[in-house]
Amino acid sequence: MQKLTVIALFILIFISIYLIYSANQKKRINLNRASAWPEVLDLIIASLQSGASITESLAQLGRIGPSVIRADFQKFSETISMGDNFESALGKLKETFADPISDQLFESLYFAAKFGSKNTIKILRELSEYVSSDLALRAEINTRFGWVRNSANLAAFAPWILLLILRTQENARVAYEQSFGQVIMIVGVIATLLAYLWMNKIARLPKPKRLFTLAMVDK
Repeated sequence: MQKLTVIALFILIFISIYLIYSANQKKRINLNRASAWPEVLDLIIASLQSGASITESLAQLGRIGPSVIRADFQKFSETISMGDNFESALGKLKETFADPISDQLFESLYFAAKFGSKNTIKILRELSEYVSSDLALRAEINTRFGWVRNSANLAAFAPWILLLILRTQENARVAYEQSFGQVIMIVGVIATLLAYLWMNKIARLPKPKRLFTLAMVDK
């Protein structure tokens, strides 16, 4: 029984670490992508001002764009080179990012390419200013709410540090080696994981909703 309990504890701890690591990795990738959009917009604006077409402006991001989004725009360039039309390639790019900011950018470029617009650069510049302001505001809020995440970390690790201290006492060590004590430890690991995930969830800013989710290509 004791051996099975130890194995179960290790499995639960491993799963907990994996879930936390995966969530942090995903959050880091999304944050890096979001932070890249102002630079992407500035590069597109500069390219359009130099006389390049919308397709060329997007394709060159696969070479000179921020590294975090470069591969996606390389695929866009390859899709165009293989003979796919602009609307279809842009639609695939839009679904790849699935982001409110990219939705606004790609919808603006789609409208300009399909119907023509003298205000494309002005619209993109206003979008760039909005995105930069929004990112700065979110960064400030995240910094101020950092104490919630720190509290979650403390709440997750403090009980187990206390447990290690208690196990230095003979009576406590014997108690936790009993079946009931081992069950308490398993329940404690599960409760710690759930509490940690919940605390991090309430500390997370709500993600902006996508408004332009319909396909671009006319049926």
